[in-house]
Amino acid sequence: MAMFEDTVTVFQKQPDGSYRKTIVDDCMWSDQITKTVESGKLVLAKTATVTFRPPFSIDFKTFCDEDAIFFGKVAEGPQNEKGKRLSDMLRKYGSKAGIVRGVNDNSNRDMLPNIKVTVY
Repeated sequence: MAMFEDTVTVFQKQPDGSYRKTIVDDCMWSDQITKTVESGKLVLAKTATVTFRPPFSIDFKTFCDEDAIFFGKVAEGPQNEKGKRLSDMLRKYGSKAGIVRGVNDNSNRDMLPNIKVTVY
């Protein structure tokens, strides 16, 4: 099993409302399903983590609720018209896309420096 062989497309919302698109090779996408019991019912939560290794081509220090990561190379980008918004793209790509919800910056480590991003 090889690690860091995945490609993702990152869309970061800019102050002017546009999106910056970055395609990153040599990262690792991992799907996760968490099961919990709430009020006597089994609840499934699907999340994914994306691990980036140096050199880091993306600055996640200023991530917002409108930044998203898609598995693979995505040709189109979000636009401000019906059917082409970021929410429409997330529905189209399903479980292989998500909004950035958390960033764990381990870039200062001596062994395997990385940045791990949680999306859902």
